[in-house]
Amino acid sequence: MQIYFIRHGRTQYNLEHRFQGGRADSPLVASGIDGAKAAGDYLRTTQFSAVYSSPQQRALDTAKYIVAANQWQPPIQIDDGLREFDFGDWDGKQEAEVQPQSYAQVIFTKPAEYRPELAGGGESYADFVTRTTSTLHRLIDQVGVASTQPLLIVSHGLVTTMTVKALMGVPVAELRAPFVVDGQVMKTVGHGIVDNDSLTVLSTTDNQHFELTTWNETGYLK
Repeated sequence: MQIYFIRHGRTQYNLEHRFQGGRADSPLVASGIDGAKAAGDYLRTTQFSAVYSSPQQRALDTAKYIVAANQWQPPIQIDDGLREFDFGDWDGKQEAEVQPQSYAQVIFTKPAEYRPELAGGGESYADFVTRTTSTLHRLIDQVGVASTQPLLIVSHGLVTTMTVKALMGVPVAELRAPFVVDGQVMKTVGHGIVDNDSLTVLSTTDNQHFELTTWNETGYLK
């Protein structure tokens, strides 16, 4: 089966370079809404086996725009396991203002060394990818790995990026490193994550081994 991942549309917090994790939310800005609609138009003739969204409003609103354009109008199911990385008290704060500022770069460059208790609290990278990958395995099992219709996951930048990397065998220490597939460095933005409103696709035949078929596709965005 195939799993389609869509990252939510651009938000005000994205523009302000704020931590926007599992405890923070910000509404979609106009370009984020346009991007979500463009993704919906791109996927309008794709019949999904199921559609799951993070419970956070920016992802759920993105999912609603996508489903509104789809000719089959599938229901959106919410799963808390798709919530974004928990940055603790850093959520909602600008990247440049969190303390200790010297430790802020650790979260962007050294995931294996990042200790949330030395920052704002929240999750470690290991706990995060354990949560998101187990969620995805569970959702695939619910749909059935033999499904000929793809599963759609609408969530977040770190959920998409780190879940895909972890499922493809990337260790925690390298989750923020350049993503290399078959000798090619894959395109990312910001601190090494996929674009807003982008599409990434994995395929699997056994819910254990995964192949990347599409990465950070944004060609349908204006």
